[in-house]
Amino acid sequence: MFTIDEIKELIKAVDQSSIGHLEWNNQGAKLVITKNSGMTKMQPATVPASSGTVLRKSVETVAVAGETAFCEVLSPSVGTFYAAAEPGAAPFVTIGDSVESDTVVCTLEAMKLFNEVAAGVTGEVVKILVKDGDFVEYGQPLFVVKP
Repeated sequence: MFTIDEIKELIKAVDQSSIGHLEWNNQGAKLVITKNSGMTKMQPATVPASSGTVLRKSVETVAVAGETAFCEVLSPSVGTFYAAAEPGAAPFVTIGDSVESDTVVCTLEAMKLFNEVAAGVTGEVVKILVKDGDFVEYGQPLFVVKP
C-alpha cells in the first residue's frame, strides 16, 4: 500500500520533472500519475439532464502548435457508455454532426441510473473515442469536437 505522504511525494516529483506518465506497483497496489502538459483545461460546468439529474461535465481543449485547437468532451462519471437512447435507435451524434453546448451526445449508466451527457462546447464532432457498451472512467475523453 501507498501512504498519503508517499503519494504526495510522487506527485510532486512527477510535477517537477519532464516525466509525463508514471505507473508504479507497490505490494499489490498500483499508482498511476499522468501529467497533462501542453493542455489547457476549461472549468467544469453544470448541465441539467432531461431526467432531472444534474451532471458535471468538462471539456478539455487540446492545442497543437500550428494546428486548430480541438476540444475533448470528458466523461463526467464512471459508467457504461451508450451512443443511443435505446438499442437499435439512432445515435445521439455521429462524426460530422454539429453540436451546441447543451446537445446530448451520449448517456452513461451507473448503478441502473442513466444520465445524459451534454457536449459542453459548440462545434463539429470529428471523432468518437469510445464504442457503445464500453465502460468509461471519470475524466476519460469521449468525443473530439472542432470548435
